[in-house]
Amino acid sequence: MSPRFDHDARTPATALEYFRNRAVQFLHDDIDWTWSGLITPLVRGSIEWGCETLLHDPQGNAFVSVYVYAGQRGQGHLRRHAAARPAGQRYLSSPGCGIFEALVHLDPRSVLASPISGWPEYLAIERHCGDTRAKRSGVHYMNHVDEGLRVLHRWLGASEAAMRAWCLHPLVQGDEDLRRSYAAGLLDEFEPKVVALALEYRNIANGFLSPMESHPGYDDPARIARSPLAEVDAMLVADKLQNAKDFRLHHRATHPRAAWLERYFERWLAALGVDVAEVDRLARETAMASGAIGPAREL
Repeated sequence: MSPRFDHDARTPATALEYFRNRAVQFLHDDIDWTWSGLITPLVRGSIEWGCETLLHDPQGNAFVSVYVYAGQRGQGHLRRHAAARPAGQRYLSSPGCGIFEALVHLDPRSVLASPISGWPEYLAIERHCGDTRAKRSGVHYMNHVDEGLRVLHRWLGASEAAMRAWCLHPLVQGDEDLRRSYAAGLLDEFEPKVVALALEYRNIANGFLSPMESHPGYDDPARIARSPLAEVDAMLVADKLQNAKDFRLHHRATHPRAAWLERYFERWLAALGVDVAEVDRLARETAMASGAIGPAREL
């Protein structure tokens, strides 16, 4: 399965997609980063060797992320880039970029964002999802994980075990997912507590799915079974908010079961004690620029 992040990019368009996906990944960092949405190609003489983009922290300070194209690495471009930055500008990277140590060597003030994306559970689901996207919306499946992690980490202050289990939940939720993960020995790689939470999430979430139109939860949210574990409740909040947000953005006007789905999400959120207005809040906080490629800069 192809990766969501192309580490062998050679064009601004591919680098744009890379940076946009990183900006989604940064949604569960401790800092609210705002991505500029602008990619600047970098050239030296007649050679285009990479791209850069800016992100800002809540105080408005600019941080730069840089991508050196495949075939242009090891030629001193990053060193020259570091020397030519505006005074005080710092680098921003993430575990998956694979260049943080090089950036720290150039500037010890470099910032590593989204450390959760380096967890083994996150890497496992990232490998599993790859570049796959929802058929109707074209949205990456990994966006569900990243945006749910924002809810768990930033909104709910969920435990680390709950967030690790959240990363694993797509690997066990469906019967075939569970069968495949179990047969591959994948679940043996993680802490038993984390696996237990993922399996309990499966148990509760699968007890009320949207096609179950005769489920009593449609009439009375109190009849939706809840978990005795607070971590699983937190995971359910993340799931229903994220899915409801995507439903409203991409499917509400066209889905043949839109009325049932609207009701389904409202009932689950009521059962979990969550105001339905939080769906709109998540939509605002996860809105992302589509991105654009600006004029090249000589460097």
